[in-house]
Amino acid sequence: MSKILKECVIKPLSPEYLPIRINTEQTMVGRSPETQIQDELCSRKQVCLKANLEQGYVLVKSLGLNPSVLNGKELKRNIGYEAVHGDILELVPGMYKYVFDFIYEPSTSEEEKGPQTSKKSSSASSSGNRSGSSRTNVSSTSNGKRSREESSPKEETELVPKVEKTSKRSSSGKRSSPSRSNASNSSSEKRSREESSPKRSKQAASPVPVEKRKPSLAPTTEGRWEASDDKLLHIFTSAGVMASEKVAAYDMDGTLIKTKSGNVFPKSIDDWQIAFAEVPAKLKSLHRNGYKLVIFTNQAGIGKGKVRIEDFRQKIESLVRKLGVPMQVFISTGSGKYRKPRTGMWQTLCDRQQKDDGVQIDRARSFYVGDAAGRPELKKPVKRKKDHSSADRLLALNVGIRFLTPEEHFQNLPEMPWTKPEFDPREACRLAVTEPLLVPAGASLTGSGQEVIVMVGFPGSGKSHFVREHLAPKGYDIVNRDTLGSWQKCVVQMELSLRQGKSVAVDNLSPDVESRKRYVLVANRAKVPVRCFLMDVGYKHARHNNEFREMTDRSHSTISELVFNSYKSKFQEPTVAEGFTEIVKVKFVPKFASKSHEDLYRMFLLEK
Repeated sequence: MSKILKECVIKPLSPEYLPIRINTEQTMVGRSPETQIQDELCSRKQVCLKANLEQGYVLVKSLGLNPSVLNGKELKRNIGYEAVHGDILELVPGMYKYVFDFIYEPSTSEEEKGPQTSKKSSSASSSGNRSGSSRTNVSSTSNGKRSREESSPKEETELVPKVEKTSKRSSSGKRSSPSRSNASNSSSEKRSREESSPKRSKQAASPVPVEKRKPSLAPTTEGRWEASDDKLLHIFTSAGVMASEKVAAYDMDGTLIKTKSGNVFPKSIDDWQIAFAEVPAKLKSLHRNGYKLVIFTNQAGIGKGKVRIEDFRQKIESLVRKLGVPMQVFISTGSGKYRKPRTGMWQTLCDRQQKDDGVQIDRARSFYVGDAAGRPELKKPVKRKKDHSSADRLLALNVGIRFLTPEEHFQNLPEMPWTKPEFDPREACRLAVTEPLLVPAGASLTGSGQEVIVMVGFPGSGKSHFVREHLAPKGYDIVNRDTLGSWQKCVVQMELSLRQGKSVAVDNLSPDVESRKRYVLVANRAKVPVRCFLMDVGYKHARHNNEFREMTDRSHSTISELVFNSYKSKFQEPTVAEGFTEIVKVKFVPKFASKSHEDLYRMFLLEK
């Protein structure tokens, strides 16, 4: 049975990068938040990819300052090349490798089963031409390059002035896809293919496996509500919802709906209207094309008692009726793992669908749309306020799916720039491994004799972990206000330890000169040198650490945002003029109890 090419995807050979779905229009791949590539050797528009599903290949065009590589062959700039299933693309030589993955579905049309197909195939073979709406004229040349005329928009015609082969092709100029090459046993065609292209790997030459589908999926027959995890998550599944490998996920407020009143927050449960005129038609089209439609919405007002869950349920049901498509709605009511950009709602969706229907979601073919995209204020050509957060975009980055703003998705407007978060946990993990623990590099962890070390840093910056791991085992007495109750008691304990000849580490926030002065004076009276260890952790990094700690250690006390802001406002950079013999910066090095904890830490946990 012949196969129909349905989707083209490039999948990274390294797990730290994301798969990318290739559109039938232009798909630019390069350095971007979506690919998670930050290397400046890779241009923002490194390659342009364009899927030709009818003819069974992807057109590849190298655009970057540095060349890209296809199957070990360096690509010429502004020349089109054809890639098939199993081909290997290197965005820059030796780096950022992706494999082309073609997803097929069996053809069940009567036309392929009848005798007319054989006749048509024979006729096409004898003429050496290929039929299809996307390419009306193809001429082969002796050097392997091909010129083409396409019935496509002007910008697409200009995009591909030339096409060079890197894949198998018959002597007649016909391309042989994996299924066609298996059907051809002519030795002359094999010789021609071997002469006209480089040797293919076994992976590329092997038949493409037919995509497996769950044979007996049934839509829900009636709507139902569920509440889980102590009502931190509410789920509504409307009638007609069916499991799918493809998910079209949406934020609600500012994406699917907006307030009638024009206020930022709705005045009542009925203060809403559809945000864009294109929304219903777009959702219906996606539903017809096999997408499961999902909403992820943060509604902390429910958890705080400002909105009754019974009223909000009525709002959701009214919205789904208005849109006229089956939808599944996930509502986070608290500040824990379900709140975007954390991935609890997405993970619940994946786990339930896998358990209940045996269908695994394909992230490369799924996407998420939201208005919390981190876009700055815009004054021209149309005035626009900056986004209230980046939670929606960061959720998509955490999950590893494509992200679009409502304007891009519903109105086909161009992508707008966005402001990257101040703190990137992935980068912090990388620096923790590559950079020294102490700065300056020659700084000693412990003194040659008795000393005092005054720690300085945000709550959640890792001070306590550092003194427990590195100073307590060396015999330092730890003085901590959280344990003793007041700074006066810390001073008394410090004096006692110094009289006993012990070194002391003061594990408090100590943000300003005044809070540090009391410990310096005690050290001076005891004629003991005192150093300052400053945790090299900024405001957002410390907030991230605190959020991670609260999600993984329920015994840890909650630290309010007010405490972080208070430290930030009081902070004064420590100097040797305060009486310190040395100022040492300490790099935060995270340690994890499990792989799942490490994966969580690498995600964006803050909304902006």
